[in-house]
Amino acid sequence: MKSLEFRIRKLHVNTDADRRLQKKQPSRVYVNEEALIELTGTRDGGRAVCLERVAASPDDPPVRREATLWKAPERLDKSVTQMYDAFRDACAYKLGEHVRITSLGGPLPDAERLVLQQLSPAPATAAPDGSAPETQPQAVPPPPEDIPGWECFLAGRLSQIEHVHAGLVLKNLFLRGPERSFVVASVNGRATGNARYHDRRTAVSLATTSDSGEGRGAAAGDLASRPRLEVTGIRGLDTQVAQLNGLLNGFDAPVPFDEKPFYSAIVIHGGHGTGKTMLLNAIAAAGWGTVFRIQYKDKLAEIQEIFQKASLQQPSVVLIDQLDRLIDKDRSNRAAVILALCEALDALATDADAKHEMPKVAVVATCLDYTTDVPEDLKEPDRMTSEIYLPMPDAEGRREILAALRLGVAPDQEQDLLRQLSERTHAYNGKDLRRLVGQARVIGRLRHSKTPAAASLPSPDDSTSASPESSSPPPPPLVYYHPSDYHEALRLVRPSAMHDINLKPPPIRWDDIGGQESVKLSLRRAVRLSVESPEVLSRYFDRPPKGFLLYGPPGCSKTMAAQAMATESGLNFFAVKGAELLNMYVGESERAVRRLFQRAREVSPSMIFFDEIDSIAGQRSGFSHSSSSPSSSGGSGSGINVLTTLLNEMDGFEALHGVVVLAATNRPQALDPALLRPGRFDELIYVSPPDEPARRAIFSQVAARRAMHADVDVDRLARDTEGYSGAEIKGICAAAGVAAYDRFAAGGEPAIMMQDLERGIRNQKRQITAGMLRGFEEWERQFRKF
Repeated sequence: MKSLEFRIRKLHVNTDADRRLQKKQPSRVYVNEEALIELTGTRDGGRAVCLERVAASPDDPPVRREATLWKAPERLDKSVTQMYDAFRDACAYKLGEHVRITSLGGPLPDAERLVLQQLSPAPATAAPDGSAPETQPQAVPPPPEDIPGWECFLAGRLSQIEHVHAGLVLKNLFLRGPERSFVVASVNGRATGNARYHDRRTAVSLATTSDSGEGRGAAAGDLASRPRLEVTGIRGLDTQVAQLNGLLNGFDAPVPFDEKPFYSAIVIHGGHGTGKTMLLNAIAAAGWGTVFRIQYKDKLAEIQEIFQKASLQQPSVVLIDQLDRLIDKDRSNRAAVILALCEALDALATDADAKHEMPKVAVVATCLDYTTDVPEDLKEPDRMTSEIYLPMPDAEGRREILAALRLGVAPDQEQDLLRQLSERTHAYNGKDLRRLVGQARVIGRLRHSKTPAAASLPSPDDSTSASPESSSPPPPPLVYYHPSDYHEALRLVRPSAMHDINLKPPPIRWDDIGGQESVKLSLRRAVRLSVESPEVLSRYFDRPPKGFLLYGPPGCSKTMAAQAMATESGLNFFAVKGAELLNMYVGESERAVRRLFQRAREVSPSMIFFDEIDSIAGQRSGFSHSSSSPSSSGGSGSGINVLTTLLNEMDGFEALHGVVVLAATNRPQALDPALLRPGRFDELIYVSPPDEPARRAIFSQVAARRAMHADVDVDRLARDTEGYSGAEIKGICAAAGVAAYDRFAAGGEPAIMMQDLERGIRNQKRQITAGMLRGFEEWERQFRKF
């Protein structure tokens, strides 16, 4: 926005036309044509501007007012401006003073709401030299019984004025009793405002309290009449809304304590659908001041201009939705945008420090994760240091949200349905619950449309009791949705928190895994621990185990065991291959790990499964040699950072309640020892090659599903496959199936015969060696806890 400085010179009003214009548009400010074009980019007058007195010393309070800019009717120097005496008096500007005029970049806005105050005694007149009077009239509350009549009367008088500005005085008005005078305290909630009045559309109200603060003029009295900067009417986020209102109150009301004000923008963060944008909209709807929105697609110049306008048009609110997208790493001028935000917040902090009061500019931003999305530069003091985390709603929060959405069931069914839905909508956020209610209503309307029309009318037996004289049809019966509509909707609407990184496991069950009874026992216990109440757990544990490491030779059902655990337990299942994390950009791997744990906490009880964990949790000494490898992802720094993040998440300051961490590896020797200490992987579970009973179970399971010849001896097959892994046994059965199919295609015996399986055993190379098993035994003696 363009700004120029001017010296104030007297404006002479000589003709009747000039006097009529002064009455209708008292906030006109005049400059010469060259200055008008430089400030507004056009010769056309009427553009909105902000005037600010250039203080002679730092102790002089800045005085801002909004006006409209016009070409002067007489020849002026470019450094001179003129304005009507009444407007100049309202601004407390003196002839000869310097003011800075800044273009606000648009036409005069409409006046939506005006607040006036009664003055007593009558306003003092200007001094003979044209300067402002030394004593200003004080605002006093009018008698309550007079307020409605005066509001109507003042609206009629204001209809004769086209441009209404804060500080405008209406003198010597008579309605009942003595003459009274009034001053416009605020326009659209701003004590510096200027707007176009519309008869019958602009709301006019009288302030009912006064303020005796000195030097603040209309702004002081406006504190009592301006809407409060607070969020109301939000259910399910009581704690967070109270925290937000506590921070917003610092911009809205004077601090009663003797303290130095510290400016801080507010960051609201949380997962998708937790209510961040809803809170921003609630702040905007409070009506406290001018609302400016910064979108993630805005250009750098637009962002800077918004902060300049917000500073000039106080009180104001700057809302930044999706801050993480505004400063995304893919944005070419990301550093410049971050710098612009830092400079804007620093300017507000400097203003607070200089005036010893908080500027009336509230900056509120949203992002997914404050820790990772907000750069360190913006976390410096006086910038974005106030943060509010919005969690996924718990059962009570979901109940409140659903109650606010109005389920529309019969009154005697509502409380029961609310209880059932709040318990069954685990991991659902506010948006998901709204989708659920919407889907249930669709189902209910479809069900109702298929009901025969006669079903909703009185039965034939009731017609005899109706009065013969009654010819008007009875009103249609009140129709309610049915609880079954919501139960059916639950099958169709899944929580969005599980859409992106949730991996739905294949439907594998414990019975599909032959043998491994000790492994199944440990994992079943892990599931029970994750859903057990804290009261029960406290009887047996200080810290119940939450991390479980499956280790053993390849092909021995470690991944299958994790999939079976997810299928049988019903936990929300997050699966990650370690190598996938290291294929990300520098810094993104750590971010992905943090977000993974955050999402698991939000939708607990849940399970995180790391397959091939040795690729991201190797010993730190080993990472120092990885940077020379072309396949290394990010070199030593990337691997160490991912490992450090994983260690902190598993046993950091934020406890993992209701989250099971399961990992699998073929190379436990490569893991960093810090990962194996208590509080991280508490239980190490050896998944050994299947013993003879397990091998017999695997062959029996295959035989039950395939066409087997009567000569197949499962016991002999189990003895002959000593040392084979479960995956290799499955490979033997697959090879036997291929041989049997080829024979069937040639017209021979269709069933899988014993000779097919024996040939498969001879052709299947055994990958598990004696040395490999000895290595697991040696590692087990060193680290195994149970």
